[in-house]
Amino acid sequence: MNSLVKILYQNQKDRGKEGFGFVGMNEKKIHAYRATQEKNIMGFLNENPYSEILFHHRNPTSTPNTLKSAHPFIIQLDGKHYYFIHNGIIQNAEELAKEHKAKNIAYESQEQEAFNDSEALAWDFCLWINGKQKRMRAKGIVAFMCLETDENNRASRLYFYRNSQAPLKVYRDGQLLVISSEGGWPALKEDTLYFWDYKARQILKKGSLQITCENNVYDFYMFDERANDRDILREEIMALEQERDYLVSCGQYEEAEYIRGQIEDLTYELRLTKGRS
Repeated sequence: MNSLVKILYQNQKDRGKEGFGFVGMNEKKIHAYRATQEKNIMGFLNENPYSEILFHHRNPTSTPNTLKSAHPFIIQLDGKHYYFIHNGIIQNAEELAKEHKAKNIAYESQEQEAFNDSEALAWDFCLWINGKQKRMRAKGIVAFMCLETDENNRASRLYFYRNSQAPLKVYRDGQLLVISSEGGWPALKEDTLYFWDYKARQILKKGSLQITCENNVYDFYMFDERANDRDILREEIMALEQERDYLVSCGQYEEAEYIRGQIEDLTYELRLTKGRS
């Protein structure tokens, strides 16, 4: 399972390179791990084998690349734990944050005036699924997965949902269940909340869930830490170094040598930019 996740990551790097997190499960324990750089999280996966993994890597849209903003968000409510990951944009996150603050809910991702909009969605879902509000209030692009555990932190349900704005695809055979925002598998029916029941060992429907999206969905502030060409070059070099290390670990030495040449070319270009504004 760990190897499969690393291969999927290599094939989906365009989904984001600036924040990483996962929930790893085996027979004895549930781990939640977050990092701001790939090398940390890949090393952890190498050292800790899991039978199930929920993996997320992000392209920041509202908050910088910090541990507080990396998924999964972990929410404790009514003795249960919820491990939440989200792909998309929540348009009314500020409104949700004000409502949650009035209920004495503190966001883990809060840093000065900024917070992660996905955490607003996470709390909105957890409050609704526990019957503490009649409906979900979030609006925007939504594809999410949420692991629910019991009082002993044992997996009970894995919820997953998409609205019309975000894809979520499922593949299942006798040994493997893959739920992903990318891939060539059949797409889930939108606006239906599904869950994997760990006791029944099957996918079930929870029922209808409609999260709407306003027309101006792309009118949002894209957080970008890259200040100049040198930062962009450093970022590209780091990504290539990670790819080279991965290829070497797989024994693909010719491909790794080709990547090494690209790294040398970019490193030379970085030297030439020294002193430029």
